[in-house]
Amino acid sequence: MSDGPEGRSDWPLADSQLSELHNMGVLLEEARSLSRDLAYHRRVRLEGRIGETLEEVDRQVRELRAATKG
Repeated sequence: MSDGPEGRSDWPLADSQLSELHNMGVLLEEARSLSRDLAYHRRVRLEGRIGETLEEVDRQVRELRAATKG
């Protein structure tokens, strides 16, 4: 992370991004739960997409945390 003009790092930005990713994960989990009411073939496709998206969110969280530590 780069330092600002006063020597502060971009922690608020990283915290904001982590918060947004966490919120996205919560919404995706809620969508997964709601998908159980769909017809089987639609549910399977939607749950697959939600799972892929949750994995991507988790990957971004890991990368962001690693970047803020380094």
